[in-house]
Amino acid sequence: SLILLMVNPSFAIINQLSHDQSLKWPTANWPENKLELNDEDFNKIIDYTFSTKSSETLGRTNALLVIQNGSIVYEKYNDPINQRTKLVSYSMAKSYIGLLTGIMIDKGFIDSKDEKNLLKEWTDDRKNISIAHLLNMQSGLDFVEEYDTNGRSDTLEMLFGKGRFDQASFASSFPLKTITPGMKYNYSTGETNILSKIIKIRLQEQNQDYQKFISDNLSNKIGLKNTIFEFDDSGTFIGGSSVFANARDFARFGYLYLRNGQWDGETIVSKSWIDDTRKPAKNTHKMYSNKFWMPHPAFTRGLPKDTYYCAGFGGQYILIIPSKDMVVVRLGETYIEDDEVLENLSEIISFFEDII
Repeated sequence: SLILLMVNPSFAIINQLSHDQSLKWPTANWPENKLELNDEDFNKIIDYTFSTKSSETLGRTNALLVIQNGSIVYEKYNDPINQRTKLVSYSMAKSYIGLLTGIMIDKGFIDSKDEKNLLKEWTDDRKNISIAHLLNMQSGLDFVEEYDTNGRSDTLEMLFGKGRFDQASFASSFPLKTITPGMKYNYSTGETNILSKIIKIRLQEQNQDYQKFISDNLSNKIGLKNTIFEFDDSGTFIGGSSVFANARDFARFGYLYLRNGQWDGETIVSKSWIDDTRKPAKNTHKMYSNKFWMPHPAFTRGLPKDTYYCAGFGGQYILIIPSKDMVVVRLGETYIEDDEVLENLSEIISFFEDII
């Protein structure tokens, strides 16, 4: 069995625990069991995290929320941010598209991750782009993910320029750069918006409204009452970058994954989808799957090896850590190259005991 574990790391995935039945599900309110951590070292790292002393390495930390065993065990905000403040997800929104894709497959509205011929306008080799390629940044489209206004930036043109009213159609108009899809990982906000458009089209075929689908199958189910999903003028959820929520709602999203897609006796998304998300996809440098990140096995930045997470520009994170039965939300304004936010979170997390 040791040999099997070494050959196939997926066998070593730590099981995620079921919800503690002595606690209410956090649909309406999060149970609170806040820890009195009087450890001098812990207080020192928290003080550093929320002070201006860390501005050169962490930027500004606006919110830190730790969920363990289904309860809030630690919570802190940086004035004027508070419990009710909605903050932007940036690319954490991509993980929401990952979830919605899983729900669509569960319902049979998308056949599988292998489905191709996704857009009628893709009559050339783009017809070979699959759902899996879009989920894992492998479409091969010639879309440049840059944020420097001095050069080519397809992302900025899509978000704020001529593509802003129909972002997915703008992104899907680019030709292939690789010979065939699936050859290379290329991070692209455009790909996620394309996948969102495909979800919209499939829902239209079922005579379902996209916003209502999200409400009925996600928001109302798990209590996302402080979450806004932004849509462009074409009626497509801007899944590449635009969810606005408070820290507690972001934690609900992470908790759904920590509980294997289950919520209060109901399956929101299949466990098989969660399991698939926890295994790195091929050709992603062992760091990406279904719009979620995971630490590289050789460079974890101090995170527990079973961590997987949502990540957004500016240091937005939802960390899911089964070995600690934990969800950690960090929201901030971190615009520093080679920042140390994950190392900082790793140090904070180390003060909390492993559960599994």
